[in-house]
Amino acid sequence: MPCSKSSTSFLNLGLLVLVNLMWAAQYPAYKVASRQVGPIAISAWAFLLGGAVMFPFLLWQRAQAADRTGRAGLSRRTLGQFALLGILGLIPASAFLAWGTDHSTASNAALLYLTIPVLTALLAAILLSERMTRMRWASLGISLAGVLVISMPDWRQQELGTLRFLAGNLLILLACTSSSFYNVYCKALLKRFSDLEVLVYGYAAALICSIPLAAWTERSSLSAVAAYSPQTWTSLLVLSVLSWGLAMALWMFVLRRIDVTQASLSIYLLPFFGVLISGAVLGEKITASMLAGGAITLLGTVLATVGDARASQTG
Repeated sequence: MPCSKSSTSFLNLGLLVLVNLMWAAQYPAYKVASRQVGPIAISAWAFLLGGAVMFPFLLWQRAQAADRTGRAGLSRRTLGQFALLGILGLIPASAFLAWGTDHSTASNAALLYLTIPVLTALLAAILLSERMTRMRWASLGISLAGVLVISMPDWRQQELGTLRFLAGNLLILLACTSSSFYNVYCKALLKRFSDLEVLVYGYAAALICSIPLAAWTERSSLSAVAAYSPQTWTSLLVLSVLSWGLAMALWMFVLRRIDVTQASLSIYLLPFFGVLISGAVLGEKITASMLAGGAITLLGTVLATVGDARASQTG
């Protein structure tokens, strides 16, 4: 009996929730790692270790598909595309987020992060001709409302427009734009390459570019590798294996199955999971409004995946 569209949608929903849970672990990990490592060096480590984790699976995948024909090769043109993916979609998304948060506040970063689904939807409409249905607009609004409920206790203390944090806020916004570009550009590459090929090739391109950049701007971070504390190595492993490794592999799997606009709406779950992880790891307080906001945000994600799929099935 074939798998129903409804059960497939619930599978996509579950994977998106799991992906965002693993992505949320990057915030405390970045915070701990940045005590000894610069933002570009952190990114280089993430690309190196994340790519190393994915590479054996890529070899297995290619061996399984060895007898298939019509697989895309790495021509000069495709090498340029992966270089573009790394330079515009990976390095700024990681380094600018760490750098910007260091020059601004975590609350500002959380609020600016809300621009990613909107930016992704706009880029997807321009580059991929995806359309925004009524269900997707409703999902976007509900998810945004949920995150605003989560963030409401912090709004009174925001200094989003002050000159003091202007440079950091602009860097965070650039990181959000970079993440949106990565999501959309990956969707186009997935038409010709496998999930793991897009991940590993993109990481390799980003690593090649970030190592000389880190050596130029953060020489002390690279020379102090022997002095990294166990906490720093643990944070780098969390970033690499979870946030940039397994989470990204699952994200690519879902991205192949649904529109990038649908998938990006699940990013609104990040602040909620970030609150839960911060409460568990850092002992920060979890309020009733945060839990309520998380439930509202989850509802928006359900509408974007399950509801939109049912609407398209009946329509």
